[in-house]
Amino acid sequence: MVKKNIYLKNGTLFATGYNRIVHGGRGDYVEFERNQIVPKLRSKFGNKPTDDLDIYYWWLIPETDPETKVYFQKKTVKYADYKIGKYYVDPYLLKDFKDPEQLFNYE
Repeated sequence: MVKKNIYLKNGTLFATGYNRIVHGGRGDYVEFERNQIVPKLRSKFGNKPTDDLDIYYWWLIPETDPETKVYFQKKTVKYADYKIGKYYVDPYLLKDFKDPEQLFNYE
């Protein structure tokens, strides 16, 4: 777990830390715990995460920035190591996010 304030592109505080970077078949994503995320999240479509739907993730948005897509993982997938119950955000949606793993990439 990395303790570091993470900001959205609009400058508002999104999280006080993150778990890891997931490298998958559809790009990189930053993994968060709910207790790391600062703003309230709501469903993009108005449904509730308690609704029993057969879906892979809930599409959530922070109340402070409806342009930021937050995934709440409901099922595992084959193309990435997403964990059920974790939250994921594309790092390009975060302000000045730097992946610390890149420090060790010597290509």
